[in-house]
Amino acid sequence: MSLDDQPSLTRATTEGALWIGGSLGIQIAVGLVAQVILARFLSARDFGLVALTVSISLIAVSISGFGISTLMAQRTPEEIGLIRVPVMRAGIWASVLCAVALVAVSPLASRLLDEPDLQWLLVVNAASFVLKPYSAMATAALQARLEFGRVAWALLTSAMAHYAVAIAMAAAGLGALSLIVGFQVNGIVLALMLRALTRDLDEVRPLQAVASTRQAAALARWPLAGEVATEAVGRIDFLMLGLFVPTRVVGMYYFAFQLVLRLNALLTGVARDVLFPALAQITERTERQAAGVRRAGVLLALAGGAAAAALIASMSSLEEILWSGRWEDAVPAMMLLASVAPGQAAQAAVEQLVKARGRFRRWTGIITVRSVWSAGVALIVGRVLGADATATGIALTISLFAGLEAFLEVFVVGGGVGVAAGRYWASTLPIWAALVGIGWVVVWVVSAWSVGPWTATAASLGLVGVFSVGVGAVAWRIGMVART
Repeated sequence: MSLDDQPSLTRATTEGALWIGGSLGIQIAVGLVAQVILARFLSARDFGLVALTVSISLIAVSISGFGISTLMAQRTPEEIGLIRVPVMRAGIWASVLCAVALVAVSPLASRLLDEPDLQWLLVVNAASFVLKPYSAMATAALQARLEFGRVAWALLTSAMAHYAVAIAMAAAGLGALSLIVGFQVNGIVLALMLRALTRDLDEVRPLQAVASTRQAAALARWPLAGEVATEAVGRIDFLMLGLFVPTRVVGMYYFAFQLVLRLNALLTGVARDVLFPALAQITERTERQAAGVRRAGVLLALAGGAAAAALIASMSSLEEILWSGRWEDAVPAMMLLASVAPGQAAQAAVEQLVKARGRFRRWTGIITVRSVWSAGVALIVGRVLGADATATGIALTISLFAGLEAFLEVFVVGGGVGVAAGRYWASTLPIWAALVGIGWVVVWVVSAWSVGPWTATAASLGLVGVFSVGVGAVAWRIGMVART
């Protein structure tokens, strides 16, 4: 299918945002329900073990994907057809080597962190690496054709299978293993769904000799490096913390992080899975790209800010309803992490433009700096606080860093891709600050009332909803969206 045969880019992007956003929204809703249920069966230590497993595995997981998602989503369907086979072949080799390497280091990691169960969790986590190159390639092919609906169905189905298996195993008393096996089920079901959904796509027959496996590996090196760095941001923190902080405290922070991550996943997922492929189809129209990013940033700040405000305002009373104080120590951490989520979403929109322009080396440098600073902050926090660390103290430091880093990164990156950072933040920062501020004010107001948790939750969400609509109306009225 040529670009001329495709629907208009604006219409395709809007439909894609609805499909991907809707799919991610349902996944987040299901994930929240699953986390509520899992939190009744799993302990803070279980979540801590999962956090350490994810952190130690992140480089191997990233390399096993071989940068295919980024490399291919920036190309046309015809270009994908030309290099699909060698890139897939190289990716499979990389994924097998990564799985073997992770199994080999598992005993050492277990001894270093003094967690015997960690060894077998790492072994299980390596089980489905070989499927990642195929899933990444199939997803990229669908995105390049703007077939976002099919991607949405595959992601939703695999997520549902993941949570169903995890809950069943957790109820059976299998602890942290339930979540790790759930990740494997997710990967297997995603690959099967993508296989079924891509069978009717026309195969592009190469008109010239395709690249060799070695050439494909060279082509993917910068997208791969960028994806490794992306995975490291926010996840390598757990390993740095785990070197000094008790696993239970790491688990409490990870529990808070995972809940807020669902909000981030919705916002950045739309930017990554819809905005990036759409921008990549109009690389010759730089002004249109920049305008799209500015408008996306405002909309992400509005949506993210409203969701963050709702989470901040209602989390304390919701915890009492759902877990009766079992996860009370994680509530302030959730509120702090949610406060920076809208800014991170606005930051992600600019990042997608760097990728869409094909500047993978620059993108890799940006993400690498971000991940190194994030790991450094976590290492210092863990070393300074040590056994006295709390989830709140960790979240406060990391949230301050994340917010400042998001703000400064747009200034560093935006100018190089035609996005004026001052103008960009003039539209997005007031919305971010106003909505997050509303969330914290509602917490203060409702906490002064002598009401039960159900009433407090309803009142908090109602107040946030009213004020969020007001902020959106004002932003529209004064032209914040139109000016972008």
